[in-house]
Amino acid sequence: QKQRKHSHILLDFLLIMIIIAVIVFIALYFVTAGYGVFYNKKWGPTVPNKLGWILMESPVFVVMILLCVFSERSSNIVCLIFLILFEIHYFQRSFVFPFLIRGKSKMPLSVIVMGVIFNVLNAIMQGGWIFYVSPENMYELSWLLSPQFIIGTLIFIVGMVINIHSDYVIRNLREPGDTKH
Repeated sequence: QKQRKHSHILLDFLLIMIIIAVIVFIALYFVTAGYGVFYNKKWGPTVPNKLGWILMESPVFVVMILLCVFSERSSNIVCLIFLILFEIHYFQRSFVFPFLIRGKSKMPLSVIVMGVIFNVLNAIMQGGWIFYVSPENMYELSWLLSPQFIIGTLIFIVGMVINIHSDYVIRNLREPGDTKH
């Protein structure tokens, strides 16, 4: 019964994310994003870009931990490995990447709020599945030897390496001291 209730909640969040994705996809054909090289004062008050990234990305890091802590599955080894992989990615995005940014640009609070909403929904969907909705015996230790886990983990690692390397390449496109786009 409890699992069924959680499943309906998670499906509602998934539907919300799909609707938001469609709206954003269409809107970005007509609206110029208000950050980075397209920054515009019409998007409202701003904070320094580094702080903006931390404020935008860190909630997902915290929400996923809370979902784990309050779950009856918080001691499940496989679920904890999923949590660790998720947290490694978002630790890098929340607390490492922002301090590597070279520019001194600003980020509108409106963009930060939209990012926070997306990231929190992202954590609820993924953490909701892992810690509340998935079948109770789905993630037994044998899962760690399954092709899904092995291939998925390899894809995750390769993707994260590519992401970090791409950020490095982009940062180094600028001449030393250059802070313009």
